[in-house]
Amino acid sequence: MSNERPQVAAVVLAAGLSRRLGRSKQLLPWRGTTLLGYTIATLQSAGVSQIAVVTGHDAAAVVAELAKTSVTVVHNPDYAEGQGTSVACGARWAMQSNARRVFFVPCDQPFLSAQHISALLASDQQAAAVMPRVAGRPTSPVLWADHCLFLLTQLTGEQGGRQLFANGAVTPTYIEFTTLDLLQDIDTPEDYAALCAI
Repeated sequence: MSNERPQVAAVVLAAGLSRRLGRSKQLLPWRGTTLLGYTIATLQSAGVSQIAVVTGHDAAAVVAELAKTSVTVVHNPDYAEGQGTSVACGARWAMQSNARRVFFVPCDQPFLSAQHISALLASDQQAAAVMPRVAGRPTSPVLWADHCLFLLTQLTGEQGGRQLFANGAVTPTYIEFTTLDLLQDIDTPEDYAALCAI
């Protein structure tokens, strides 16, 4: 039996309050499943099998949705304090997973594809953090090297891992994409209505 470390794992962030939307965005119907289900399926189709979902707001409903999957559930009791606490929870799980590289993925990118994930995985394997950039705008998901995970466990507040870019602790490597759809996310009922009208 191989004792090799897993090459990649993923943390899906599904703990948010979705204040502007008024309902749990991770449970919105999308492409025959939910946004959360779609995100998990996208990762799996790119070959990422070790996945944890960080829960918080509406946790019971999210866990019920996850009953159909083989993912690990990591509950963040401090989710109301902001995304930083969810990233920290996910990073603690990721350190235990022993993976060499770990995706941190929001669950509100409806056009994230396996091709995006594969392109990030094919990038510089020595980079501390790799993230997409579209038309000059950095976006998610971010692929972190294992040596950055401890820093991520220290995060608090509203902002996630980008705190480490802002304070200079980590310099990201950007992968340029031309697909503007990757920038689309869902924050308001109008965002979702426009998405469903496509």
